[in-house]
Amino acid sequence: MEEKKDQRDQWEKAYRNNEDFFGEEPSELALSVIGTLEEEGAKSILEMGCGQGRDTFFFARKGFDVHALDYSAEGIERIRAKAEEDGLELGLAVHDVRDPLPFPDESFDAVYSHMLLTMELTEEEIGYVLQECLRVLRPGGLNIYSVRNDHDPHYGQFLHVGEDMYQNPMGFVVHFFPEEKVRRLSEGYLLEGIKEFEDTSPPFVKKLYEVVLRKPER
Repeated sequence: MEEKKDQRDQWEKAYRNNEDFFGEEPSELALSVIGTLEEEGAKSILEMGCGQGRDTFFFARKGFDVHALDYSAEGIERIRAKAEEDGLELGLAVHDVRDPLPFPDESFDAVYSHMLLTMELTEEEIGYVLQECLRVLRPGGLNIYSVRNDHDPHYGQFLHVGEDMYQNPMGFVVHFFPEEKVRRLSEGYLLEGIKEFEDTSPPFVKKLYEVVLRKPER
């Protein structure tokens, strides 16, 4: 569909024009959950929507085995080049999460995504993504994600394009999440927590939910 292609092109252009679109430092989400991942004894992490790798490198340098996916080839190539410079081994692939994840069942201790699900994805597509995450998680594993919420200053602003989605002046479509939607989409998981926080990465402050889901043990 042309609409999907346009958003991919938006990200390719953004990453091509700015080597650190969101900055070099790890996100507030990564800093918030690193302790939890370490306490859980997680070793392998699947990061979805890794962008240009600011959280990817943070986790890898902490000793995690990281596989990172993004549908922007520019982003993945940026990460690959930097990983080679730094001597880090990462699993990297260009992938659209609307397609099945390219991993066997129960492959990872944790799945992580910062603002991926807040992109131009319908609720049906998001439900599919979360169920794919459930499939590739080992029993007891965590799915940690963040989404912009309905307290965000941009919620309800700009061009309404469907569901809780609005296209901002930069051309990006954002899907905003009321807490009820987060709870509804957690089907099949144990909902460990929902916490609001602010993300200060450029170009503006965003209000998000940190969501922690657990795959039930057998």
